[in-house]
Amino acid sequence: MIAKLSSLIYSRGFNLIHLGKGFLTKWLLLIFSLHLWGCDERGDTRMAPFSLAPDVPNQFLRFINQQPSLAAGQYQLFILPTTSEVGTYSGTLTLAGAEADISGQWQVGVDIDWQSTLEPSHDVTLPNAGGFDLQLTCSAPCMAYVVKANFLFLQHSFSATNETWSVPVSQINSPQYAKAYYSAVDENESRTTLANWKSHNGFDEGFDHHVIFRDSKDLGYGRDMYARINDNGSLAFFVNNFVLALGKGNPANYGPLNLLAAVDQNLDYLLGSNAIELSPIDENDGQSDLILKFFTFSAPDENGEQVRITSADLDGRGIKHMPGMCQVCHGATLLPLNADGSFNLLTLKSAKLNQLEVDSFEFMETGVYSKTNQQPAIKTLNQAIHDSFATLATRDSFEPGFWDSSFAQLVAQGRYGGDGFISDEFVEADIPTGWQQTSNRPEGVEILYKQVVEPHCISCHSLRGFNAGNDEDLDEVLVNGLVTQTGNSINFSSYEKFIGYSDLIIDYVYRRGAMPLSLRNYEQFWRKDSEAPNLLAGFLPGFDVVNELGLVQQAGNAVARAGQDRSARSPVLLVGSGSYFANTFSWQVLSAPVNSVYSIENSQSSLATLNADTDGEYLVQLTVDNSRAQPHTSTFTLTLDSTLNKHGSHLNFADDIAPLLQTTLYNQRTCQSCHYSESDIEGIPVYYDSGNLNVYQDVRARVDFNDPDNSILIRKPTRLQHGGGVRLDLTTQLGRSVYSVFMDWIAHGAPCGQDEVICVMP
Repeated sequence: MIAKLSSLIYSRGFNLIHLGKGFLTKWLLLIFSLHLWGCDERGDTRMAPFSLAPDVPNQFLRFINQQPSLAAGQYQLFILPTTSEVGTYSGTLTLAGAEADISGQWQVGVDIDWQSTLEPSHDVTLPNAGGFDLQLTCSAPCMAYVVKANFLFLQHSFSATNETWSVPVSQINSPQYAKAYYSAVDENESRTTLANWKSHNGFDEGFDHHVIFRDSKDLGYGRDMYARINDNGSLAFFVNNFVLALGKGNPANYGPLNLLAAVDQNLDYLLGSNAIELSPIDENDGQSDLILKFFTFSAPDENGEQVRITSADLDGRGIKHMPGMCQVCHGATLLPLNADGSFNLLTLKSAKLNQLEVDSFEFMETGVYSKTNQQPAIKTLNQAIHDSFATLATRDSFEPGFWDSSFAQLVAQGRYGGDGFISDEFVEADIPTGWQQTSNRPEGVEILYKQVVEPHCISCHSLRGFNAGNDEDLDEVLVNGLVTQTGNSINFSSYEKFIGYSDLIIDYVYRRGAMPLSLRNYEQFWRKDSEAPNLLAGFLPGFDVVNELGLVQQAGNAVARAGQDRSARSPVLLVGSGSYFANTFSWQVLSAPVNSVYSIENSQSSLATLNADTDGEYLVQLTVDNSRAQPHTSTFTLTLDSTLNKHGSHLNFADDIAPLLQTTLYNQRTCQSCHYSESDIEGIPVYYDSGNLNVYQDVRARVDFNDPDNSILIRKPTRLQHGGGVRLDLTTQLGRSVYSVFMDWIAHGAPCGQDEVICVMP
């Protein structure tokens, strides 16, 4: 029935759409209902029992480490003149949605150095890691300084006129970041509209391929895609995205109706367009390295023009800024801007194209835009994308962050019958060698790949990871009784590499709800009739995320995370901000040395302080709660040691952290023995030697103020998947002591110090 109705509509040019949105919606809702009633081919197109409720923790394209500008805690804000003039200032500080008025005055002869000024400061308390907005009017040119524990974190100059200084909540998801990105990829400002982007990339002369489908795995948009494949190896794609919004937050916004709107190319439902080009990094030098460049354009204005935009709300779950809303699913490494405000080169070079996964697309049943008729064009595009992997791999393999594309190429080839793309059609049954059943792998590993890993993981994870430590000849070890390979295995190229991440998979999928990363993919994974959550859980050693009935539990319950055992001097900052979905916090000491006197300040906050007068072991517990389930607790042993060289608030990068990275930590090797500029290891992502003038920014980028214990700086050297093996063994006193220094430094904001070379203010 639905096929006949669809055929009738399309034989008449789908003119119903042109009758207006209200009329269209009624008709399409009827078609939609019939379509759902008559189709049970895929869970995505039938009326799934699962839909994304408002409290379900999926925000689509979330950033695992948001790179907050400042850690939580108390800071001092100094407003000082740039000259010794009498003057005043006044303004408004906006923090966590609240506004506060500030004002003050300067006296003649007052020292204008914030380190010795007699002027009072303004206390600024960040309840969570993030930023602020300062609107300020000074009677004469002035400077704002953000200081904590006598370390300078930020500074900004103001003229005598009314100005606003915005310190973004996230350094990688902000207007400043997007502006810097577009400046890097479009230095000549030649692609500020979709029209001039098309002209720049040769679309005025036509296009090589045109396909239309609904992307049912990502956002559910109707995709109207055009492509040019150039002889010099460069590529260019632009996609018009069609969405029939039936109401805010309505899951049907991202359903099959969008395909119909895309086929008719009705501009009333054109949400906007995005474009990708593989072109020289330096547009003034055609021989420079090819990189991916992403552009997002608005819906047509009243003149039909689509202008370049810096952000968009892709799914009704919040604004995302460029390029993160694209790059996060394209295998990129999102790093903050350099100290001079320029865009990070590693981030620019790290993105890759995604394959067009035919088995996850929805097509028209018949006609030009059917699956059958579009397969040849999609194959050609996928072959070009495969070739781009090889092109990106031609860069110097000793570049920081060099990516090994071999697995991505293998997956692409397998989907078309092997090397040479011998099959005319997309092969859905392909299983890479690393996932094929062998006697050394548990029964059902191929089912795990086809039902979980391939549909929910591989499209992004085949594009991730660095070449460093990704050698197939690396040692195999036993983890929870299962064979796994050491080294950087985040590309999931084999079962052994995948299962080596079992603890993080449990955390990211079942506790945090951070994976699968995309809207529709997340929905499909957790659909009530989906076997994926149970199937995956059955392969994960130590799986324990179950409800009171023993059933696998979806993320959303509060999870307390108080950190690992550590040593410190009193007073100690207790950091619970890495807890998941917690609305309330409660700290307490379960046991303490005999006759000790202690107290906890701000015990009902994610950030508390323990004061104690006696050295020894304190068993500290964090309890968190929300409205979804029972309270959850986490404990750790805090060893107070007054003989430690420094209190945590006095630690800084130049004096304390940089030397640690150059000191023997474990197995008689230093971090710098691999992470140095002249290293002979391919693809090392960061250098810790003094020759790297951006070493502080590079280390800071691997710190997560929202979740200090999950910072890559700490997590990497404590895991087998670190290419250099375990370097912070938390079962040893040495490992725990180094961990404690890192944690205390991060908890206090990760200050750089006073080094005039590496501690350059942004």
